[in-house]
Amino acid sequence: MAVFTAIATAIVGAIATAGTILGSTLLFNVVVGVVAAGLGFATAKLLGVFDPPDMGPDPGVKIQVAPSTDNKIGVAFGRNFMSGPITDVAITNQNDTMQYCITLSEYLEGATYTVNNIYWGDARLNFSGASVISQYDPNATTNTDWANKIRMRLYAGSTNSVDQIFPPTGTKVNATTMMKHWATFGTSHYTMEDLVFLMIEVDYDAENGLTGLGAISVDLTCSIDNPGDALIRYLNNPVWGAGLSNSFIDVTSITGTANTSMKGYCDEQISYTPNTGGSATIDRFQTNGYINTNRPVLDNIDRICRNSNNYFTFDGKQGKFKVVPNRALTTAELANCFVLNDDNIVSKIGVQSTELYSLFNSVKVEFADQNRKDQTNTIVVETPNSDRNPGEQDNQLEYRSELVNNNIHAQTLANIDLNQSRNGMVVQLEGDFSTLQIDAGDVVKLTNSIYGFTDELFRVMLSKEKLTAEGMITCELTLLQYNSDIYNQPAITETEEEDDPIDIPIIPPIPPIIPPGYLTNYFFNVSQTSTSGSGTNALFTVRANTSYPFAYEDVFVVSGGTGYATADTITVTGDTLRGQTPANDLTFQVAGVVGGVIPVGVLNATQNITGNALLRGNASIYGGVVDKDAIAPFGAGGQVDTAPAANVNLASNTAVFSNVAPVVPVDLANIENGKYTVLTNATPLGELPSTGVADYGMRFGIDVKFANNDIINNYVSQGVGYQNFTHIPTVVNSQGEFEVTDEMVAANIRLEGYNTLADVGGTPNTVGFKNMKYDMLRINKGELE
Repeated sequence: MAVFTAIATAIVGAIATAGTILGSTLLFNVVVGVVAAGLGFATAKLLGVFDPPDMGPDPGVKIQVAPSTDNKIGVAFGRNFMSGPITDVAITNQNDTMQYCITLSEYLEGATYTVNNIYWGDARLNFSGASVISQYDPNATTNTDWANKIRMRLYAGSTNSVDQIFPPTGTKVNATTMMKHWATFGTSHYTMEDLVFLMIEVDYDAENGLTGLGAISVDLTCSIDNPGDALIRYLNNPVWGAGLSNSFIDVTSITGTANTSMKGYCDEQISYTPNTGGSATIDRFQTNGYINTNRPVLDNIDRICRNSNNYFTFDGKQGKFKVVPNRALTTAELANCFVLNDDNIVSKIGVQSTELYSLFNSVKVEFADQNRKDQTNTIVVETPNSDRNPGEQDNQLEYRSELVNNNIHAQTLANIDLNQSRNGMVVQLEGDFSTLQIDAGDVVKLTNSIYGFTDELFRVMLSKEKLTAEGMITCELTLLQYNSDIYNQPAITETEEEDDPIDIPIIPPIPPIIPPGYLTNYFFNVSQTSTSGSGTNALFTVRANTSYPFAYEDVFVVSGGTGYATADTITVTGDTLRGQTPANDLTFQVAGVVGGVIPVGVLNATQNITGNALLRGNASIYGGVVDKDAIAPFGAGGQVDTAPAANVNLASNTAVFSNVAPVVPVDLANIENGKYTVLTNATPLGELPSTGVADYGMRFGIDVKFANNDIINNYVSQGVGYQNFTHIPTVVNSQGEFEVTDEMVAANIRLEGYNTLADVGGTPNTVGFKNMKYDMLRINKGELE
């Protein structure tokens, strides 16, 4: 902060001199008249100041971390799903009550904070006042086991009761009352001044799994989300910002209401289609994210400006820092642009354009999606094939928008960045004394007969005063091609809201009869192959003896199913018991039922058990033989490979994911555990609608059945969407991972997609997908478990 202030002071004292700002991701070698921050990644590459973009969230921000003197407190603007460092802990009530303080953010004076929800792991907590009365878990069930055993209060600004913002109503107390040693000294000692923090009390309850602090996440909204308001606060703040006074800042360029200022430009409304249909508007840009105060100052300034499409520069005439919105100029503004021509250009003109194989023709942007609890989402923007050059190869730019939390802003930014990279001519020249009036960020007209320029529009990216050997004052200019079409707002549909992430359900315990060291003679989570009656869905644990000849000895009931009758005969084929059929088939009878359910945990619930088991591990019998269990870690895991028939019956202009192929069942109980890669692809069918653009999406969904008989739909659901394409792609594909664990017994895999193409006419419809294919596979590559 002090270095930055010193640089600004030096600039004010000697405007014509050049300095160096260290720590910028752009590493410009001048300050006066330079667009020093806010460049999009593609634009930065055109100007030769490109750094590899971020492709992942910063470690240590917005996440819950253990206490440490190295922890840094960041600043949350707009809406965030977040936690933070645990800054203090205590234990009271004869070691039965644990107390925690989690610091979420620096406090923004004058801001209004709203708690939308609080989560413990993936479960949303429901409150009565400050007390938790229930949890709403990802399985859409409400659990009251922790009722009145957890209390939470959130404060913004200090530990005083007047600064308690959650719960928003009812009795408000000083935060110090929730921490034993804080209460001893009171609010005058434990002030937590200018911080946003969460106080938590947890009553120990081992029986219900409440033995410590879970992963806490707060859905918190700060009313300050305009990038102009965020930037001015960051520039002014002496603790976590740049510490600059307004005497060094053109404040109007940042917080003015006209669209020539950062705030006014970002406040303009743009239209989009909500995921529920209809139409709506949103601010052109917002700052919804977390500023990492451990970063260099100019790095954070760059992020605020880049994520709102603004340029940060220094105006040498005023001796002040200012912001120039990267926007389309009006006809009147273009008419008044400064004209560069042979009358005021005193040097040769250098023209540089991007070579064919360096042109970007697609941009992939990652962002934290508020519709998915700030989990990472991705959008892709492509240059239509009709706009590509002959022989142009695919070249994608990938980066992360750190202060964006929705696909509307992410796609708007990506669209401008991609379009600017396609209009990538850079011109360098020197002008006479009259060109010193040109500022970085201005748009100028260039006329030159040699290059065929007639009032060609360029935006000034550098304006540097120079003194020649002859004593002439000139102005060195770097210009970037300007085209108003760059800023055309695309049609955007909001991403769908996803259900809360799914937790693996609790599996009922297996009866504790397993002899130590003899797991190979147990078969867990076994389901019937057939039954003489009509019962279904029972699950069993089977035990075989450990001496040759091996035979099945006991069958324990894990889940009792429904519809069974006494004396029903159940068969389990040997190929599901690590053996062969019929040599290793298992049969047994139901000894008794209660309302059609086989009793769980009762040792004599089954009877008349017969069948020869196949076990490994006895060297005297299986010497020199490698069975399938031993070889499994070296081979391929279970695999699904499906190429369904074309689906031509989607409704026209459908933008909602739906099944496009038959569901494929998978037996998870008898394939290797581990991570499986799932690949999906398809070719959209139809024709472009009258709007000239269409959307496409493809994803896989996996519904999982667990050993405790729980069925969780969309346990895994991953895919990708492509928005506003002006051509029909030859393939739409997605890739993701699915991890198989011991608790899983079966799954259904679904291929889902959508496209908004129009029907080409005829009966039946011809809107849908062809060349569909999806695979689930795993290759262990020789690792040992």
